[in-house]
Amino acid sequence: MSVEQKKVRKKERSARLAIWMAARSSRNKTFLDRLCRKMITKATAVDPTKDFMRDDFVDNDQGFDPDELDRYQRGETAVVGQQ
Repeated sequence: MSVEQKKVRKKERSARLAIWMAARSSRNKTFLDRLCRKMITKATAVDPTKDFMRDDFVDNDQGFDPDELDRYQRGETAVVGQQ
């Protein structure tokens, strides 16, 4: 068996293991299922500092205050002097 064939077999085994772990983690019934779920979550977690999908503008948004949300739901426009 050549080095190239060994690399291919190793990738095949890791792919089979990943599929098996994903199937087990989706069940979430036994301890092994939960362990697989935690391992997959840890392996696929993205570091917040390296996440290109993060947006500081969205992350720092405070959202609607209750009065502003109520006015918006009633269809009122912004009050003069407010933005």
